[in-house]
Amino acid sequence: MSMHKVKVTLLLIFAFTVSGCATGGDSAYQNDADLIRLEHLSYWSGLIEEYYSINGSYPLQRKVSSEDKPVLVKIATKQQAKQLASFMKHFDSASMGEFVLELESGLGRDLDEKYDIQKIPVQSPVGYFYFATTDGYVLWVTCITCGVTKVSTLLMDGITPTVNIVSPSMKGKVTKALTRDEMLNNSTYRSWVSKSFHKEEYVRGLVKSNHKDSKKI
Repeated sequence: MSMHKVKVTLLLIFAFTVSGCATGGDSAYQNDADLIRLEHLSYWSGLIEEYYSINGSYPLQRKVSSEDKPVLVKIATKQQAKQLASFMKHFDSASMGEFVLELESGLGRDLDEKYDIQKIPVQSPVGYFYFATTDGYVLWVTCITCGVTKVSTLLMDGITPTVNIVSPSMKGKVTKALTRDEMLNNSTYRSWVSKSFHKEEYVRGLVKSNHKDSKKI
């Protein structure tokens, strides 16, 4: 995929994703939500990279039909995904169930599914975005308290910060994105995840309650 096409695709994704989002939210809750999001960025990217090390390709790369049309997966619960039903029609997409099944098949084990703790958009888009391209992958989460730094950027709303992890072959093609190892060892990222939870037991309970959401009927 050319750099130009990647950037155009990402702009479209960001533009549609922020549609309909409102502002607001409790600061303590936002702190905890962002800590969970960063934790899940590490979790899902770790599974994706492990899948690559075993299989020699990234999840769902086989479904990519052309270099300018990546396959997107909204890493979201069924309830969260309803918020973006119309958005997903604009791209080749795979369901969360298909994504989990491919990961589990490629890794040879069952997974705990980890999702954003917000049920509907409040201050930022709910859920996380993964997309496979002919060159690799991009995975991003929103992180309101992260702000804009050398390793976090804004969606097209000019308000919502995101933290982006990419495969090595996608480095330099996505604004301020780093590889997984680079991000997890970055001093700014490490300062974010060193913060304390306000209600850790509560938010981890929310995560646990959805750990098999893609398999629910």
